[in-house]
Amino acid sequence: MLNRKTPPIQAHNGHIEVKEAQEIMLPNGIKLLTINAGTQEVSRTEFIFNAGTRFQKKVLTSRGAITMLTEGTATLSSMQIAEQFDFYGSYVEQTADRDFGGLTLFSLNKFLPQSLELVEKVLKTPTYPEKEIQTYRVKGKQTLQVELGKVSTLVRQKFFDTIFGANHPYGEFAQPEDYDKVEQADLLDFQQKHISSTGCTIFLAGKISDAEVALIEKLFGQEPWGKPHQTDFSLPSLPQTFEQKQWVEKADAVQSAIRVGRRMFPRTHPDFPGMAVLNTILGGYFGSRLMKNLREDKGYTYGVSSGLAPLRESGFWVAGAEVGSEFTLPALEQIYLEINRLRTELIPNEELSLVRNYLLGEALRTFDGPFATAETITSLYEYNDLDYSFLHNMLHTIHNITSKELMELANKYLNPNDLIECVAGSVSNI
Repeated sequence: MLNRKTPPIQAHNGHIEVKEAQEIMLPNGIKLLTINAGTQEVSRTEFIFNAGTRFQKKVLTSRGAITMLTEGTATLSSMQIAEQFDFYGSYVEQTADRDFGGLTLFSLNKFLPQSLELVEKVLKTPTYPEKEIQTYRVKGKQTLQVELGKVSTLVRQKFFDTIFGANHPYGEFAQPEDYDKVEQADLLDFQQKHISSTGCTIFLAGKISDAEVALIEKLFGQEPWGKPHQTDFSLPSLPQTFEQKQWVEKADAVQSAIRVGRRMFPRTHPDFPGMAVLNTILGGYFGSRLMKNLREDKGYTYGVSSGLAPLRESGFWVAGAEVGSEFTLPALEQIYLEINRLRTELIPNEELSLVRNYLLGEALRTFDGPFATAETITSLYEYNDLDYSFLHNMLHTIHNITSKELMELANKYLNPNDLIECVAGSVSNI
């Protein structure tokens, strides 16, 4: 009989095969990256553009232009687009963040030609019908009004506002009234300039052959499409001073949302891998110190975590939780206690070994199959200019970083005097 009191033997040789993408430069300047792997006749095609919110001149233009790509083209209505994707068993999803915007197609290979022809119309000739824009305005405004009633949303906005500035592209957030200002002309102009062959990169992954590559080139890689433009990558200066403690009052809130963090650096920074390990120990997985303290021991919250998030030109580190209002101050005290433990006590070898194994398992997962590999390579392209040495440095750091080096990083980057503390909730309930 299986003895469940005995943990399984840990067996991992520490080697992870990093499959690099094949790079092809198409005639119109688009870079095509391919990953030929897997046994199933399926593929994942991702189009990435310099179309994040940092490039918009008007709030919601980026997200609106990308979200509404499938709401109508020069020859098809939104219903016809949806029906055709369903007919071929294909699926598309659009994403827009601070730096990038894109569209991803998942398709059976036998229907890839028809699916990509549909994507071509969606990307090149969207019309943004006024009827669909009005629906987008109403639904978006209602959804945001609901979100702004949550302390988690309020504290997130205050945190970004504090570390980046409300008028900086990395700190900017839409308000409900901004949805009323979404105009068709703005969406069309943004689409023509930023959802175009200029600066576009395509990732094709799955069980692919020369036929799929030729299809991509035929539909997207011959002539330039969109409006030629020079992308402005400049960003305004980041604030150098700010109020260290921020409070967002929400009367009668029974919970408080807590965020403790700071502005950090992009993934190209040499300390990023080490900070990723340190963050995991503090709050980056279910067995982290913050979870054991605030959830398991104190019972202050259902979940608490911390994360190291990269942006193209910057980044941030943040720890956060939602707690009962009466536990707001005790929870903050325990968060700082765990931070200070990292700065003053060496991490035990047993704990560090556990985290090493966890992170190696996560690394294996990110290369488990062609689609997961494509997502990993996409992230590498976006934040590390396709520098594969980042992956090797990360794995080397996971294997070799010492408790002493982690303590040095904690003292360098997690000094409480450098951290921003944001809380959203009701003062009267604390």
